[in-house]
Amino acid sequence: MQYRKLEGIDQKLSVLIYGTPWTACRKEMRDEAYCSYDHAWEAGFRAFDTANSYGDGEETLGAWLHSRGIRGEAVIIDKGCNPGQNGSTDTMSTETIRTQVEKSLVRLQTDHVDFYLLHRDDPKVPVDEIIDVLNEKQREGKIRRFGVSNWSLRRVLAAEEYAVKHHLTPFTAFSPAYSLAEYLHDPWGGSISISGEKNKAYRDWLEHTQFPVFCYSSLGRGYLSGKFRTDGDEPIEKCLPRGPIMEYDGPVNRERLRRAESLAKEKGTTVPKICLAWLLRQPQQIFPLVAPTSEAHIRDTAGVFETELTDEECRFLIGLE
Repeated sequence: MQYRKLEGIDQKLSVLIYGTPWTACRKEMRDEAYCSYDHAWEAGFRAFDTANSYGDGEETLGAWLHSRGIRGEAVIIDKGCNPGQNGSTDTMSTETIRTQVEKSLVRLQTDHVDFYLLHRDDPKVPVDEIIDVLNEKQREGKIRRFGVSNWSLRRVLAAEEYAVKHHLTPFTAFSPAYSLAEYLHDPWGGSISISGEKNKAYRDWLEHTQFPVFCYSSLGRGYLSGKFRTDGDEPIEKCLPRGPIMEYDGPVNRERLRRAESLAKEKGTTVPKICLAWLLRQPQQIFPLVAPTSEAHIRDTAGVFETELTDEECRFLIGLE
């Protein structure tokens, strides 16, 4: 594992962030979640991602950190306020943010989270009141740094302009979807990706600022996990759930997956390692979110830093050779 130190955060972050596994979202599967978290810790993960909307995810993570006595060594990335996603009843308001921050701290059994990200956006709500309330929570010491997940660049820049003008802290952490596979369709509502040519301005801005980018769907929600192979006999519908197929399956991404398979075979490694290695070679300050659950997959994922790609290989993967 590799680690980085970020301003305002006491602990070093593991470059790979351990995302909330599905078992952590269901209280009756807490033992399985604890087992995955233990393996992740042993493999060197020191930063963990969860959210108010992830069922019992916050409570499970908090209980695990408390039971192991390691809260002081771990970095928590928490998300709240999720308007616009299918099935969510959240509204974007200062009251929602205040209420969810307090409830999340109780569930996580901590007095602060290291990063607090707004899960989704409602563009009708002025950015000024959002920046104001997040600065309030930061002054109270309940959040160390804050940012956004599925927010457009236009709204991010508007928030930055307001913060600078009023001598306040702007967003300094981001968590969009980003992987070798381009995001093709949003079945969930309100999702934001920075992949593809149309999002180049967003990527350029993140490269310039070097703010941390905690990219979710770093393996295309399983599309790049190796479960489905372009050279295999199984149809994609037997290998992957409907979600990632809707989000990522198309000719361009199939070709990128085929190239990743080819390069993995040539290098004697796995498709996920090739795809994560490509992501880590991007010029933004990337922290991929991953959520393997078995000990073998966790260790394999943590070993991505052994996989090195040349500039030529990176261009080959996206078809620019």
